Amino acid sequence: MKVIKVKQALKELKTINQEIRYKKCAEGNGFSTGLISFKPRKDADPKQIKHLDKDVVCHVLRGSGRLRVNGRRIALRPGTICHIPKGTPHDFAAGKKGEMILFYSLIKTD
Repeated sequence: MKVIKVKQALKELKTINQEIRYKKCAEGNGFSTGLISFKPRKDADPKQIKHLDKDVVCHVLRGSGRLRVNGRRIALRPGTICHIPKGTPHDFAAGKKGEMILFYSLIKTD
């Protein structure tokens, strides 16, 4: 069993780049979970990612922003949960007003 205190975990986020920080919270056979923070960007980034063997489930904890998937922009705010099937190109971006924090799960699917 593992208990994560979100407030403490947010102090331990590791920097990927100027926009993104994250902390892995738990891992197991076929899954991983964590927190990811997106800071607002001045310029648009057209790059998308896809996970070939994992579905993504995200829960917006704080802030607002958007998810871009299948040519659509979906507004995100606290309480929103998203499911992105494996192999689906996607990206997240924070809104202009500040940081957006998500709790994510990557779940291996067959």
